[in-house]
Amino acid sequence: MIKRRNKGRVKRIVNSCLIAFVFLVLNYSLIYVIGQPVIHFVTSSIQTLLLTEAPTFKEKFETIPMKQLASEGENEIASSKIQFPQYGQLYGEITVPAIQLKAPLYFGDSATILRNGAGQYMGSIFPGELGTTLIGGHNSDSFGKLINIKPQDTINIQTNYGQYQYVVEETRIANKQDTQIMHKIRQRNTSELLLYTCYPIDSIGLTDQRLFVTAKLNAGPKINENK
Repeated sequence: MIKRRNKGRVKRIVNSCLIAFVFLVLNYSLIYVIGQPVIHFVTSSIQTLLLTEAPTFKEKFETIPMKQLASEGENEIASSKIQFPQYGQLYGEITVPAIQLKAPLYFGDSATILRNGAGQYMGSIFPGELGTTLIGGHNSDSFGKLINIKPQDTINIQTNYGQYQYVVEETRIANKQDTQIMHKIRQRNTSELLLYTCYPIDSIGLTDQRLFVTAKLNAGPKINENK
């Protein structure tokens, strides 16, 4: 009699454990199915942030239609009215009359983009915003002419939403990881432009030195981020 009671008790314990185990497995499976998209999104975002080179998005060199959003005399554009470019899109032109520099301006600075013209670093701000707009180009092309640029020369940038003029303040040769240059890129107090190309100008292949040209915004509508 006692043995039967013990066997019944053991059987109930085993059944309870099996039910708990099955319930646990079902719960974890449900959590995984529901949370998988979120986990995948976070993982992809982290991988993108850790990339040391430009993401390998599909190279689409589309052109954004030019629209003069601010009429002559106006000094402000509502951010909501601007069609900001996406990666790889042609959205303007950069010219420096004093050195006869003229180049199409793309958003992004991959190797493919720089073979087609000037490229804006995706982590920098757009012309008209507070901060530094960083634009690079190959020394073998039009940006090689930057070696002849001088303080007080003007740099014109025609974007798909407005025209901007900058005045050159200084030129500087420095390492691409120079701390002062990094600080200038991160600043968000004044509207500045930073052009760069590889140095020496006649060098072939990759170098660590860059020719940097710093310029301050002189004319052009400011972008109001609150509108």
